[in-house]
Amino acid sequence: MLDYRIFTFIKVCQTLNFTQAARELHITQPAVTKHIKDLENEYQTKLFHFKGKQCKLTDDGKDLLDLLITMNNDVQHFKNRIKEKRQPLQFGATLTIGEYVITPALLSILKDHPKLQIKMLVDNTERLLQEMDNGHIDFAIIEGFFSKEKYDSLRYKKEAFIAVTSPDSPLVKDGASYHFEDLLNQPLIIREEGSGTRDILQVALKEANLTIPDFHQVTEIGNLNTIKALVKNNMGISFLYQSVVEEELRQGSLVQLKLDENPIYHDFTFIWRKGSHFQEQYKEIFDLFTS
Repeated sequence: MLDYRIFTFIKVCQTLNFTQAARELHITQPAVTKHIKDLENEYQTKLFHFKGKQCKLTDDGKDLLDLLITMNNDVQHFKNRIKEKRQPLQFGATLTIGEYVITPALLSILKDHPKLQIKMLVDNTERLLQEMDNGHIDFAIIEGFFSKEKYDSLRYKKEAFIAVTSPDSPLVKDGASYHFEDLLNQPLIIREEGSGTRDILQVALKEANLTIPDFHQVTEIGNLNTIKALVKNNMGISFLYQSVVEEELRQGSLVQLKLDENPIYHDFTFIWRKGSHFQEQYKEIFDLFTS
């Protein structure tokens, strides 16, 4: 079990406010201050510095936080192994992967391991990283960006990222191709902030010195099926992974727009906390998903 002072330190890191941390931990502010000072004395370093009332982590504080988050994640993983007669596979997947990519792998895994318990959380990249840091899931398969300093990773799949529109759109012309600038007058229908799909588009636009707000109308939707339905009904264009729209492209209810840009590809990535005691187990699980 981790030292109770560690949980105080983690909470202060999350809030960057000693008073709020004390309130959420249901202890006094002097107790929070003492816990932090005890840790600083133990490690012989400053963990926080203050500029006026603003509290920030020192570089040593950041390193300690990363270490302790990994330790806490491993402890939670170990407790689950002891608690459960059959260890559940607790992981997360982003929306694109969870709904359109991972199903064949899950079918194969459950067929070969019928007693295996699976708990899969489907959410955006930002939320999954938080859930992994909090020890609620052991690993995740994501499409968004992540810190190479905090997480170890293996490439799960390389995926094309494409522009799509309705077959009734005036953009659909024989031989037509477009630069990003040519599409700015079109309504854009896109995922919410924190999603990997949105992050990839932002990076692609940045290379063309553009941003999402440069589109004259932007609609944010957290559901891929709703996005596709709106685009099918000629309410705008969208940028999605090819796996998400393969069926619609085959049926002709959506049309891929040819772009005069470099082709956009992005990795779907299997990640876990860097330095985890269970990294070899995660690599074995990765093999299950890719075999």
